[in-house]
Amino acid sequence: MAGLEAVEPGRLTRDAMATRDGPLTILAIGKAAAAMCRGAAAAVEQVDGLCITSHEETVPDTIELMIGDHPFPGEASLAAGRRAIEISSQADVALISGGGSSLCEVPADGLSIEFVAGVYERLLDAGSNIAEMNLVRSHLSRTKAGGLGPIPTFLLSDVGGAGPEVVSSGPTIGTRPDPARVISIMRELGVTVDSELEEVVRNHNTAARPTAHVVILADGRTAAQAISAAVDREIPTRVHEGWIEGDYQENLIGFIGSAETGVTVAAGEPSVPARPVGRGGRNTHVALTAARMIDGTSIWFAALATDGVDGSSESAGAIVNGSTLARGGDPAAALAGFDSASYLNESEDLIRTGPTGTNVADVWLIWKPEDGPEPILSL
Repeated sequence: MAGLEAVEPGRLTRDAMATRDGPLTILAIGKAAAAMCRGAAAAVEQVDGLCITSHEETVPDTIELMIGDHPFPGEASLAAGRRAIEISSQADVALISGGGSSLCEVPADGLSIEFVAGVYERLLDAGSNIAEMNLVRSHLSRTKAGGLGPIPTFLLSDVGGAGPEVVSSGPTIGTRPDPARVISIMRELGVTVDSELEEVVRNHNTAARPTAHVVILADGRTAAQAISAAVDREIPTRVHEGWIEGDYQENLIGFIGSAETGVTVAAGEPSVPARPVGRGGRNTHVALTAARMIDGTSIWFAALATDGVDGSSESAGAIVNGSTLARGGDPAAALAGFDSASYLNESEDLIRTGPTGTNVADVWLIWKPEDGPEPILSL
């Protein structure tokens, strides 16, 4: 797929580090960390260090591999976070990609890994935006918001409009603290904020830490532009302006409603309320919702995770069309039960790639023929 080739972490890292000299100690964190380590080793004669990622993958023999927990931090993430703190003072370069917020975690003093995981889960369930999530994380964690030090950083970004400090909660990038807002957000989520917790939040991250020099290698729009360029030249194509973020329903209505004849590609990461009651992920939920809007039309729609892992769906997402609902069961029940992947498995619309080794958020594609019924722009 052209989009994945354009954001292949190994090649991007190799090219970006081609002028650097070894030896180098590397601290790599995120879903693309292993591929980025391989790219660094291809560019620099001698490397060592630590790679924290989401699944077993090949890394250079001189680099230690640790597997963290995802989507919420656990004991493996805690062990990885403690090791990252040890390595950080020696690291010459940081290689950061999305997913590291859960993969690498050491709570602030006085907090447990179970507590911070519970807060993070509440943030996700509530559909909190990435800025709110990272603000809270930065006040509850020793590995976020520059906690690992201002190490020169090469970044594969899974965010769009937000700054680089959002990727993996900015382990090498300091952010401005706002404890009062964090306390307010947690109370809105139903977290009991007693005097001890309030003291931790107010005292843990009292000033913006130094920020590393950052080189952004690629992001979701890089993938979207490559996909658009790969479409048959006889088919009109365009890349959707902006970044897909915020409420997924509002984004779907806007994206499908504004689609012109031909192919439109977008990148982003919308907010989808998460409930661990069914089988699915953000992209299958979006795709099944889109299938209801384009039912009976000649339109095709795809929602795919560039890392190949969409929640608990065991897929990267799905490609749906105007006949998807005719091949499945009850879409309303599947969406209400957050069981979109079960429905789309039955309708044979799931796309299974396995982990891709990269992570630049999600891509949406829509193909709209010149003639035919219009979609229903309501939910």
